[in-house]
Amino acid sequence: MSNFNSYQHNRNRNPQSQRPNFRVSVIIINEKEEILLVQHKKANRLYWVLPGGRIEYGEDFAECAIRELKEETNLDIEFGKVVYLSEAIAPDRSRHIINIYATGKVLGGEMKIGDEPMLNDVKYLPITELEKTTLYPPVAHELIKAYKENFETLRYLGNLWV
Repeated sequence: MSNFNSYQHNRNRNPQSQRPNFRVSVIIINEKEEILLVQHKKANRLYWVLPGGRIEYGEDFAECAIRELKEETNLDIEFGKVVYLSEAIAPDRSRHIINIYATGKVLGGEMKIGDEPMLNDVKYLPITELEKTTLYPPVAHELIKAYKENFETLRYLGNLWV
């Protein structure tokens, strides 16, 4: 089936289930040049993600970021600015996630892992070691580059499905 035919086939299924999910990820880098990450555990797989999550209806990007950081890390944050956009589209078009990446700053709270079953750990890791880390979506190179450029430019990173 061609990509267009596959698209048409999936599009005609159930339009309500075919809407993209929007997710906000927050980039927090401390004074030691360490980046805040959350470790997920699914089945026997462990991997790191930027803290954040799905936008709820009626929430703006900042509200989502603040809520998700509190839920996942117990930290209170200030929303910074949007620095990246990317998508994750499954090859069979069964899933479509739009990722919004923004900077943030910790205002307070005591860091501890949230209660969600998939959450395994939360900690700061040196940003220089990010490319050696299993990070999803795979944006380590872009994060390091943008950090060195002080997150000056808004970038579209494309489809990062893995």
